[in-house]
Amino acid sequence: MSEVKRVWNAEGNSLYLSYPSSEFEELENAVYTVGIDQYGRFYLSKVKDNFEFDYKIYGLERDLINRVVKTYAATNFNLGVLMNGLKGTGKTVSSKILANELGQPVILVGTNDKGLTTFLNAISQDITIFIDEYEKIFAESSVILTIMDGAMNSVYKRAFLLTTNKLYLDSNILQRPGRIRYLKTFENLNPNIVEEIIDDILVNKSNKMACINFISLLETITVDIVKSIVEECNIHNEFPDDFETVFNVTKLKGKFNVSIKEKDNTYSLIAENVKTYPRPDFNDDVIGYSFSIDDKSIGTVGKVINQRTIEVEPYRSGDNKKSIGFDEKITLKFTNANMTNYAYGYGDYDGFEKAGDKKLSTFAENIIKALDKDNDNESESNDMVGFVDDSLITTYKGSAGTAGMGALIEEAKSAIEKFSIDVNSMQLDFGSDSECGPTTEF
Repeated sequence: MSEVKRVWNAEGNSLYLSYPSSEFEELENAVYTVGIDQYGRFYLSKVKDNFEFDYKIYGLERDLINRVVKTYAATNFNLGVLMNGLKGTGKTVSSKILANELGQPVILVGTNDKGLTTFLNAISQDITIFIDEYEKIFAESSVILTIMDGAMNSVYKRAFLLTTNKLYLDSNILQRPGRIRYLKTFENLNPNIVEEIIDDILVNKSNKMACINFISLLETITVDIVKSIVEECNIHNEFPDDFETVFNVTKLKGKFNVSIKEKDNTYSLIAENVKTYPRPDFNDDVIGYSFSIDDKSIGTVGKVINQRTIEVEPYRSGDNKKSIGFDEKITLKFTNANMTNYAYGYGDYDGFEKAGDKKLSTFAENIIKALDKDNDNESESNDMVGFVDDSLITTYKGSAGTAGMGALIEEAKSAIEKFSIDVNSMQLDFGSDSECGPTTEF
């Protein structure tokens, strides 16, 4: 290979011997990275013509992409887009597709070296500046503000695409549409997208509902996680529950099921999926604390039996609180509740298998009869007051009189009918004279 002949370059009165180079008035529409040489000079390296994807894209934010492209084309000002959220939820893919569709050179910024601002603002044409995982590169630096402000003084337009895993940015960027016009938070995958992924890659289709139910209980739901779970099912021909203890995912935590110890030493469930305070794992330090279920105090912690079992004592008269449902100490045991990811709790998703219709239990029917009877004898029922809660229905003795009893009874009946499929989470105390007995659990 013959040696390349050097040429003389003139800078003022100085002549420099250098290699010949090609000159371009403008960058072609392509993707470039920013580099810096040993002399501290910035340069661009073309890495590809555009962003390409050799796989199916799930959950693409098409509406947002179309909006940004239309706004950018219709205006003469710079435009910033911040996509924030969990890893694997599609923010970087959406940003890359948006960069393609803006139709101008894309500069990938992965450095925060001194002089970067001057270099970028010196590019004399419209460009897209793409900073993936912004918080890792710039941290608390204000460099991006300098770049944006410098671009405002240029005749050339800039589109700024930023992604972050955590929504931590300078306050001068957030709530400043002149700098960041669009802010999109990417959260857990929509259930319909989860189902689409499962339909596409699950081999044994009979495992579909097992996959959906397992994924719905996870703390984080991303494309990568869903694909990995389905692949594991395919490889080992297993249900997700079979490998739950060794697979690197985390189920939601924070709420509990509460059971009460009966006289025969068995436990009956009284509340499901509730917050408690203090929280398990208990130790002796919580003795004497007020104990509450879903922010409703029911007594005080009298004894810690183990990390998940405590004795709760009723409030005494001097505590200025009435006892709720019990007059002697009770033993409560706690287990982790299966919490469903909020992505499955809202919207129109109806992919879960539906339980068959169930009739009211005999216990529930007896309670409704007792309520009806008490309603007919409302004037004589001055020793009962109650409240209805989504996870716990209980009544306690008091002296509040009979005001509002009719409305209360109707509310209780409605709640029992509404939750008839899961009647294990209710407890009612009717007093010693009730035909249902002093305490009825069902």
